[in-house]
Amino acid sequence: MKPDCFVVHYAEIAIKGKNRPLFERILIENIRKSIKGLKALGVRRRYGRLIVELKEDSKLEEIEEKLKKIPGISSFSPALKTNHDLDKIKDASLILMQEATETSFYIKVKRSYKKFPLKSMEISKEVGTHLGKVKGKIVDFVTPEITLFIEIVENGAYVYTKKVKGIGGLPVSVSGKVMVLLSGGIDSPVAAYLTLKRGCKNIYVHFHSEPYTKESSRKKVEELARQIAEHQNETKIFMVPLIDIQKEVMTKTDKKYRIILYRRFMFRIAEALARKSKAKALVTGENLGQVASQTIENIHAIHSTINMPVIQPLITFDKQEIINLAEKIGTYKKSIEPHDDCCSLFVPKHPATKSDINIVISEESKLDVETLVRDALKKTEKVSINNPDN
Repeated sequence: MKPDCFVVHYAEIAIKGKNRPLFERILIENIRKSIKGLKALGVRRRYGRLIVELKEDSKLEEIEEKLKKIPGISSFSPALKTNHDLDKIKDASLILMQEATETSFYIKVKRSYKKFPLKSMEISKEVGTHLGKVKGKIVDFVTPEITLFIEIVENGAYVYTKKVKGIGGLPVSVSGKVMVLLSGGIDSPVAAYLTLKRGCKNIYVHFHSEPYTKESSRKKVEELARQIAEHQNETKIFMVPLIDIQKEVMTKTDKKYRIILYRRFMFRIAEALARKSKAKALVTGENLGQVASQTIENIHAIHSTINMPVIQPLITFDKQEIINLAEKIGTYKKSIEPHDDCCSLFVPKHPATKSDINIVISEESKLDVETLVRDALKKTEKVSINNPDN
């Protein structure tokens, strides 16, 4: 039998005190945007849970896939809805258990509506006795093969047996907007996903070195942004040409400091774009000690050029942990496709790993920083990344 609705549960939102209604409203709006066009009847709040109401022609599988990807949802369940009539609750329970192939079951009742005449244990006993009449079904309190969930709320009852795990976290946008420095590699898409889980609304900036890097590399980054945008419905990515800056750095400064100087320019440009877009912080996939530019000394030399917080979700992860997450969220296969990285151009064999900030500033003084940044910003392109299903 087709479900009447999806019962959506959240975890962290429930402890937000006076801010809880705001978080719930934002999560409801995110769900509505995500399932737009899939013929759901609507999304409602019902006593510590959200209900995605369905129609006969609702696209169940597509809605379920969407709900799996929405930050803020801890779990959800396709459910049958009935009123407070105990016989109706028994009938709905019987329908689900007749469809189940499992033989042993346990009943878990949550009675949020305290005016219901029976208590949780009494409801469980009544329904369990009724289900005991089903051939081959037995109650097991220790190791049941299936659990029947019954939730009693003010406007009725919801009955279900399946719980689908969500990604948890907080609803997108409750923590504000951030600018993610997105490359075509493994790390930065994972960092972007983790900030989404903490309620950030992501926009992206990508630095390229066309024509020395191929256009396919830019397209790869757009596809990665599109994959991550499945968790927030839509976003945008700024495409910034870095090649003129790289040429200046290569010809006028000590080669040991090229990568650091490249990245100082990248952070300046990202900060300018972030402020223009009203983003509150930058996000990077930096991972301590992974490459020459990611030592403590070099991270300090790079970040010191801006006056904006830098969020580094992966800073203490090891590489395998990052790969595991990339595989889990579905970006790994795209990330390992060959691509041209702007920072790999003109790189010396022995870059500085523990740079002195004073030396870096001295090398940078050989460049017309303001003009180079201004010219790069003028040539920046903005690409809209929309969820193709919406």
